[in-house]
Amino acid sequence: MVPMSNSNPWLQQWHSNGIEVTAAELMYYRSKVAAFARHRQLHPPKNQTGALLSKTRGRGMEFDEVRHYQAGDDVRAIDWRVTARTGQAHTKLFREERERPVVMLVDFSASLQFGSQLLLKSVQACHLAAALAWQASQRGDRVGALLGHAERHMEIRPQGRQQGVLRVIHGLVEMQNQALNSQHPPAVNVLEQLMQRARQVAKPGTIVNIISDWSELSEATELLIQTLQRHCTVNLLQCTDPLDHALPRELDQQDVALVAHQGKPDDAAQQLFFAAGDRASRALYAERAQQQQQRVLKLAQQLGTPLRVFSAAEALENQWPEVMV
Repeated sequence: MVPMSNSNPWLQQWHSNGIEVTAAELMYYRSKVAAFARHRQLHPPKNQTGALLSKTRGRGMEFDEVRHYQAGDDVRAIDWRVTARTGQAHTKLFREERERPVVMLVDFSASLQFGSQLLLKSVQACHLAAALAWQASQRGDRVGALLGHAERHMEIRPQGRQQGVLRVIHGLVEMQNQALNSQHPPAVNVLEQLMQRARQVAKPGTIVNIISDWSELSEATELLIQTLQRHCTVNLLQCTDPLDHALPRELDQQDVALVAHQGKPDDAAQQLFFAAGDRASRALYAERAQQQQQRVLKLAQQLGTPLRVFSAAEALENQWPEVMV
């Protein structure tokens, strides 16, 4: 990760270095609850809650009624007792619960402990998760989280009102600051492990917001996400840094050392050297980055959901329209 400059007004406002994260930074999005409500009025979601039949994937959380089976109904919802009694196939209908579970699945892998301008990608992920948590709370949903880095995972069960959001914020702060202290992270795929756990604990109808840089996307992870989406609503969110996509052109004339932080913020920094004068190497770097991004976009297309991308080089509220999911 690249140390941030405290000269930035946004960082000064939160007394932040862009590397660690504090509860105050994440509590800020509570003040945006009114903005969430206005946005919801202007852009109502396609899947309404309440008395309407749930349009979410999988079965809803609350039984509604039994009716005659119709072509296209889920065979898993057939009411076999009524069918046997009447001699005609009947199916159960379910409604979505008013308090819908919303889970923030946040990846704190080593690749997210990086940032070249304003924030580390992992810190931006914390901001995004907090904003979405406050938004879900404003809707009346229950908020929980699945958080993980190479050495630890944390599960926060969904809870209603502000208590759920506060527990998520506490977990985000704890996990980010622990991830900074991970000196020698094991060679594990954190995102894949989080998805395995999500598949086990996410109840039908849950909204799962997956926040990562997606650099560790594997075939196994793709399959887990596709399986999860059969019964849950899955949203893909990506935190990126400008250097994830390409090296700056102004580095053509010389090799440049990018300072990358490992361990505690006051520890000695590690330098990453890029042969910036080699145009072929820069082109290969950009090509590989583009291939990885296309893989993530293809997954989003297969799931039928947009990939929402957020830069760690800019304050989240400046990217606000894309926060609303």
